[in-house]
Amino acid sequence: MSKLETLGVLAHRGGLIAEHPQLTVGVVHAVSRPTGLELELLARRPLDRRTAAERQADIRAGRTGPPPAPRRLLPAFDEGMELRVGWLDEDGRAHWEFGSWEGSSGDFFGGSEGPSLRTRLHFPPRYSHVPVVLAWPEIGFPETVVDLPLPDRATVERGTVSIWDAPLDGREPPDGLTYRAEDAPLDEPHVEAGRVAAAPRVLNREEDAAVVLTRLTAIGDLLALEVSSVARGERARAASATAFPPRDPTRAPGAALAAVHSRSATWARSHTGSAAGGYETFEASTGYTVRRPAGNTLTLLSTWPAAGLAARCTTVELDG
Repeated sequence: MSKLETLGVLAHRGGLIAEHPQLTVGVVHAVSRPTGLELELLARRPLDRRTAAERQADIRAGRTGPPPAPRRLLPAFDEGMELRVGWLDEDGRAHWEFGSWEGSSGDFFGGSEGPSLRTRLHFPPRYSHVPVVLAWPEIGFPETVVDLPLPDRATVERGTVSIWDAPLDGREPPDGLTYRAEDAPLDEPHVEAGRVAAAPRVLNREEDAAVVLTRLTAIGDLLALEVSSVARGERARAASATAFPPRDPTRAPGAALAAVHSRSATWARSHTGSAAGGYETFEASTGYTVRRPAGNTLTLLSTWPAAGLAARCTTVELDG
């Protein structure tokens, strides 16, 4: 069973865990399962405001940036050009993990953002707390240990459940609901500086097809969501057949999502997404941004016609 098919336990509420002139690092997503800890981090470097001529002058003068940070936990022979992430065991030894990496060049197109790195890592099972170690000595970022609080073993074992067995409290959309598209796409905010405001949950499900809210992060007046769409058997084949041909770029390969306010449902535009499908399984993961409602509840409408899922509404309590 893939991780997308298993609801874990929210392990950390997110937010910045390291701030340094050369780098900030924040927790985007952290879920504990008996099989291990899934941790997603996002690191940002400051925007380089020098002109091209100033950069060339600094290179010619040998001014290449801050001096390298000392190494205590990294092995002396380790060399890299990105952030390294690991955890410390009870003896204080560092275990470095290798995750998936996604980078942004930041100011390459003349924007106001510096370059960023996003990584998803899988640690062994950890309970109660985990000392996470961060290191990027080449840019002057010192080795930093952050002790993250985690749920205990009993909580993780009790809360981990298959998405096919998890509670489902969706309902049919109200009569007279009107539908509209978001006036303009909402970019994903700085999710690593926000707070995870809801635990993972199933939004919609029929036999062999499910839509899962895997993350909901509150940042100011916006909510950043990650939604997984999972199908098996005939439903997987049907979803795969319609997911990959050219389509409306504002639509995701899996389920469609709308935020419901009063009698109006506003379709969310996806800003990130990935999908993989075959003869027996189909899985998609999609990122959305919606406007935060005035109160502490968010009503989401999800539908996945390609997999045979009709529209259902789910009310999510926002904590944070």
